[in-house]
Amino acid sequence: MPRGKHVHVAIGNLNIDISLYVDHIPGRDESIVSSEARIGAGGAATNYAVATRFYGHNVYLIATTSSHPFIDYILDELKNLGVNVSYVKRVEGTPGIVSIIVEYGSGERVMVKHRGVNSLLSPNDVPRSVLREASIVHIASVEPSVAYEIARRAHSLGVLVSYDPGSGAFEKRERVVETIRYSNIVFLNRVEAKTIASDPWKIVDMGPEIVVVKKGSAGAYVLHPSGKVFHGLSKPVRPVVDTTGAGDAFAAFFNSCYLDYSDILKALEYGLAAATLKTSCRGSRLCFDRELFNRQLSETMVELLKNPPEWVLED
Repeated sequence: MPRGKHVHVAIGNLNIDISLYVDHIPGRDESIVSSEARIGAGGAATNYAVATRFYGHNVYLIATTSSHPFIDYILDELKNLGVNVSYVKRVEGTPGIVSIIVEYGSGERVMVKHRGVNSLLSPNDVPRSVLREASIVHIASVEPSVAYEIARRAHSLGVLVSYDPGSGAFEKRERVVETIRYSNIVFLNRVEAKTIASDPWKIVDMGPEIVVVKKGSAGAYVLHPSGKVFHGLSKPVRPVVDTTGAGDAFAAFFNSCYLDYSDILKALEYGLAAATLKTSCRGSRLCFDRELFNRQLSETMVELLKNPPEWVLED
């Protein structure tokens, strides 16, 4: 990897993530002390962009962020990782901020989000010239009406569209469904998938070529319009410390590998390995090491199911 000069356009949030690591998640009115803290760039599209660069493809990040001086540091950090931030729009206002409390050992977490100026992202912030250059457009956790228009424009240019609605699946279900109709690849966790449709095949019937249902430590399923169902699991090679952003690493490596090989099983294998490796990293972004990734690949199992289960969306 990689095999080609593919270009991704990651569209979504650029946040300041504040991660606090604790022995247990505090209860109501409980005050505890964190023994470790991390501050850095986050947001689904940002995490995706960084993971895409680790894979080896080129990527534009398109987002709206604050003119606050701290964002200068954030953007420099992303540039140093190889992410093209030329089209990140800066405006007056509070940046997106996410506070994450992570429990040692389990990697379980509690998140509090402030969208800030992320909410000012517009379809017109995505230049048509960039869409034309793209091999794939990944829309992540974008307000559903904005996501719909971006997907529609990219689709009209014949560009592959990848969509991860995030909490949009709960906010504006009908708009999310309309966006799925313009998408080639859709990423959902189990709860999001159940919110959109009681039967995952109804999501496939909406038109995407690939529907991925992520189930955390239980792996992931891929549903294809042909009726094929793929499943995979990855056993962690390092202790789990933080699950934040694992789904973004999954999407980045799945899409990148799929662009290179047009092989769903291989894409699923790479996505699961990247997501599982991410859970060993503090913060919301993938910390990448080629040797570790290859070890994680060796602990990843994927298969085409001969008798697809009825319980893809069940616990």
